[in-house]
Parts: sequence; C-alpha cells; structure tokens
Amino acid sequence: MRQSMIPMSKVYEEYLVDESKYTGEAQSISFPESEEELLAILEEARRAGTPVTIQGGKTGITGAGVPEGGHILNVSRMNRVKDAWLCEDGTGRIVVEPGLNLMDLQKEIFARFRKEALCWPVTPTETSATVGGIAATGAQGITRLLYGDSRTYIEKLRAVDGKGRCLEPAGEEELDAFLGKEGITGVITELTLRLIPSPEEVWGILFFFGEERGALQLIEDLRASERSSADKTAAVASVEYLDGRILAMIESRKSTMGRIRELPDVGSDAEAAVYVELHGAEAGIEELAEILMESAAEHGSDPDAAWAVSGGSEVEKLHAFRHAAPETCNLFVEEAHRKDERITKLATDMMIRDGGLCEQVLRYRSDLEKEGLQGCIFGHGLEGHLHVNLLPGTWEAYQAGVRLLRVWAEAALKDCGTVCEEHGVGKLKSRIFRDCLEESYREENERLKAAYDPEGRFNRGNRFTPV
Repeated sequence: MRQSMIPMSKVYEEYLVDESKYTGEAQSISFPESEEELLAILEEARRAGTPVTIQGGKTGITGAGVPEGGHILNVSRMNRVKDAWLCEDGTGRIVVEPGLNLMDLQKEIFARFRKEALCWPVTPTETSATVGGIAATGAQGITRLLYGDSRTYIEKLRAVDGKGRCLEPAGEEELDAFLGKEGITGVITELTLRLIPSPEEVWGILFFFGEERGALQLIEDLRASERSSADKTAAVASVEYLDGRILAMIESRKSTMGRIRELPDVGSDAEAAVYVELHGAEAGIEELAEILMESAAEHGSDPDAAWAVSGGSEVEKLHAFRHAAPETCNLFVEEAHRKDERITKLATDMMIRDGGLCEQVLRYRSDLEKEGLQGCIFGHGLEGHLHVNLLPGTWEAYQAGVRLLRVWAEAALKDCGTVCEEHGVGKLKSRIFRDCLEESYREENERLKAAYDPEGRFNRGNRFTPV
C-alpha cells in the first residue's frame, strides 16, 4: 500500500523529540516501507516545497532526527534483510534496510550464519538504534578500541539525494559523503554490511576502586602496555571508565532496570570502576586476565570484589550495566525537562588525543566544581573519549553548562582533538558549538550540500552550519 504524508496530530507527538529531549515541530509525517514509497513521498514533498527530516529509531542524543518544521520521513518500517551470503575468505555480507535495529540485526545474523558464527562488530550500547542511524552518525560503541570505526564494516550503500537521484556510492570518498553526515546529503535506503568471525571467547571484568586515581592509573598502565596475549590470540576489546557519581546513580535506579536488577550491589565506597572486555582464544584471555587482575590490585582494586564473567549472555549483563550509565543520565534529564522544557541533555562527545586521562578527568572535575555544576564522567577511557554528562536542575545551571561545554570544545580543538566523535552533531550541538568550531567543518558542510542537496531539503540544521 502506498504511504503518503500524514498530517501531524497528537498521535505522533513522540516523533517530535529524541533522547536528548530536544523538541521540534512538523506539519506531516510518513512511514515508508520501501524505497519506491520513499521516493513517492519525497516527490510529494518536493512539489510542495517542504523540507524533510530523516528519522530512524529516535535513540539519538543530539536532535539530528528532530524536525524543525516540514515533514518527518521515518524509515523505521524499512527494516527488512534483503540478502546475505558467505564469502570465500570466511567473512560474510548482509544487505539490510536502514530501519533494522541492532537487536534484530544480531538475531538475523545468528539465524543465517549460525554454523559460521559471524558477527557485525559494531556495538553501540542502545540496541534499539537502527543500522541507518548508526551509519549516519558514525556510532561504534565500546569495542572500537579493537575493531575500529563502524564505516570499516559498511561495504556499500544505496541512497536518495536531494535532487531525487538514487545513488550507489562506491569507494571511500563517495561513501564518506553519506556515512557520518546525519542525513544532510540524503536518505540511506540500503546498506551492505561486512561480517567477521565472532571471537572464540568473550570475557568481561568490572574492577571497582575505593579511590578514583587508582582506576585512572590502571587505564594509563593499559595505554602504555601490550594489549594482546603473547601469542596474539587474544586482545583487549574495550576499556570503559565510570566515576563514582554515575555508579551511585545506577545503583539508585537499579531496581527499576530489569536487565541489571539481579547484578550484585555496588559498594557505597566505590569512587570509580573500570570495565575491561577481552576477546579471543581462551588461553590468551586467561593470560591477559591474570595480568589485569595483578595490575588492578596494585592500584587498589580488590580482585575478590571484581565482577568477572565469560560467555556472550553473561557479558551482555555487563554491557547492560554500562548502558545504564547514559540511560540513567537520560532519565535525570527527562525529569528536569518536565520541570522546565528548555532543559535538554548536555554531554560531551569530545576526544582528547593529547594529554593523560588523569589530567583530563581532573580538569573536568575542577571546572564543574568551579562553576557549581553537577555532572558525572564515563566513557572510552583508553581512547581519551570520555562522556561528561552535566546534570542541571535549573535553567540557570543549564545555561552555565552550555558555557562550560563551549570552553571545553575550544580546549579540545587546541589539543588536536575532536568536538563530536560518535554521537553526531545534530541540531542541539550545532547551536551550542556554532561559534567555536573550525572553519573546515563549515566548508565541508557547504561542499556536500552543493553536491547532493543544493536546496537544503534534508535535515536542516544538522552538523556545523554557518551562522
């Protein structure tokens, strides 16, 4: 049945907001179930001169899929697997539509490649995120340390641009015009994903520390050491840092979170934790785990208090605990937003390439205290990619938080870092950071729009647009 542009009503209010609580407006919405329907809707929008916002699972935290007038093109019903095959080199390929979410993708891969045990090693913590959204923001998740960027595992795609052309970009440069661009160049309608063999074994260890410095020093040790077993059959896949504030917040809400309710209690004296995940052969993992246990103990962590698990289902429980960090912060923002609708999520997605982790955390902590702001710190410790979530309870605190984010953004650029690494920029951060960004962002944005969407039809306001 041909889908059309449905006038907006209260029935569709949930499509005007994402997890950041950034809220917009629209005059119409559609849910195409095929590329043919999508093309018809875009043609209808073109004739009416209506701007289009592309939307997937609404799990974003920067407002990229939130409309600012015009039409919402929600692709969540374009969620089929179109093809899958095994390659001679032992890898696999699976062709999917953009609305397929990560959880269903994993189920499809398991069903189709059960004997070969293949996986798509892209692991954002939100499993309801769509593949198209992951591609559009460049999301990766906690195992990027070992497996690299998500674009490595996107071999081909099909897209419709602002001129109404159906494109099949080939080669890195053409793919880059759509990957990580948050919909400003067009709608992704199909993706060919590269699958690799699943690790033989997966272990997860969550170390707790009575002093934050011990946790940071463990991560610094890992940065300076060899992160694979002597025979190279196992390696560290992720190193995640969680400070005491977020541990306390998770613990306070644990009883309402079904996936982590049965985990042991986190001690009230825990000032920080480090989660390390190991992939590979069992003997190599055991070797690495022993080294980690010794190093953690040297820095003040009690090995007997660590949560150590093995096997996919058990490790998923620790993934759920890690996911509870942003989830808990989002719940805080939701409650604050109910009291004052101007309050949205304020969090960093900055990668600092120069300088040590201790200095980075101490600076964040000092700046928060100086401004009288509340916040928590967690994220990808070994990569200098921490997510500082500010927790403003009032509009005045929110405004102070925005000012502090701008200060941190300028410092990140001076330290050869990046302002927005994997969450996207969206409309929210585009407004927060528009006055403190490198000109190269703006130049790239204009070049891409000229080539693919000269009328500015798609997702206006995303990325870094000129003031």
